[in-house]
Amino acid sequence: MTSIPTTAPAPPAPPTWEQVRRPYFFALFAVHAFFVSYSMQIVQIPRALEGEPEWVVGFVVGVFGIAGMITRPLSGMWVDRGGNRQRWIRAGAIGVAISFVGYTLDLGPWVMTIFRCIHGVAMGVFTTAMLAIVGNLLPADRRGSALGFYQAANAAAALYGAALALFVIDRFGFAAGFLIAGGAALLSLLLATGTGDPMAPPVRPKGGPRRGITGLISPTALLPALVFLCVTTPWGTITAFLPLFALERDLGHVGLFYTAAGLAQLTARMSAGWLGDRIGREAVVVPALAAAGVSLIVLSQVQSPVLLITCALAFGFGLAATQTSIAVMVIERTPPAILGSGMATYTMAWDVGQVLGAILLGLLVDATSYSLVFALSALFPVAGIVLFLTRVSEQRAPKAEA
Repeated sequence: MTSIPTTAPAPPAPPTWEQVRRPYFFALFAVHAFFVSYSMQIVQIPRALEGEPEWVVGFVVGVFGIAGMITRPLSGMWVDRGGNRQRWIRAGAIGVAISFVGYTLDLGPWVMTIFRCIHGVAMGVFTTAMLAIVGNLLPADRRGSALGFYQAANAAAALYGAALALFVIDRFGFAAGFLIAGGAALLSLLLATGTGDPMAPPVRPKGGPRRGITGLISPTALLPALVFLCVTTPWGTITAFLPLFALERDLGHVGLFYTAAGLAQLTARMSAGWLGDRIGREAVVVPALAAAGVSLIVLSQVQSPVLLITCALAFGFGLAATQTSIAVMVIERTPPAILGSGMATYTMAWDVGQVLGAILLGLLVDATSYSLVFALSALFPVAGIVLFLTRVSEQRAPKAEA
């Protein structure tokens, strides 16, 4: 009588760098094109709303984050259901392009709010799907450095995205700027088809067990995401109010701030992942948060374009080094089968930061001043350091199970 083997089949061997190199490089170009459109709208939206009350500017800028915040956990669940995740990339890129077409209609801040909601949802779907694909794709021995270069690809868009937007709208008008940004989103769709989804999980039944907090929030990503939130909140304030703050103080071409911040982010993302692979994520995160906090204090008192650029370099470094290190920690601590939920929880820190930084702190701008709000924003990186040292760095990263 033949015995029936009781051992489970061996898990598939992890992919080698040679196997994933081609789809990885397509992912780099796709995410770069996608973030060109994002970088352009950072200055396009506040400039298009010039003359409106500060709270209206803050609300229209920040509602982008509200929409993403509400739907980002759902996008993580959708991605985790399995099958080819390219369909979510297509939905995201097309949704962003539609939102830019809506901005060209110039029907006032409240109609623009509708398209800001579409934009926020679409961006959340695209970035969650791309991060889940790339996160599962990367071999463990190159995870930090490869993810750092992936995030550097989107940081590179900030080197010229905001400056390009200002150049176009100053010479050809807002409609031309919005259409170019929408075209960049569609280009990202074409490039993303070369990435495919070589590590796509099998389709899970809809009635499967729920995961994480109410099945929406990843418990392995929650605390690291809160640390990341401590730099995205000040960034939300900067994106909403720096263009108007620069006009108030005659600080020159504000697009140079975003170019300098993008340069710092590009450098930090390429180095933070590599350093983290060698000396640990903890040795990178604390100095990064400290640099962000100091830069915000200086920014609140800035009076010259040179000092403004210095603040951009320091904050850009702090934001990007924190982002890359936290992303790798989430990937290392989250099982591949629910990495979509982990990436959604992690990236939701962007959306919540837009809400806190642009809308809630925007109400404080009305009552006080830009300077005071930038100074108060420095408390967020300080809180991030405390949270990281007391809760996140003490955790031991569990091995992700298939």
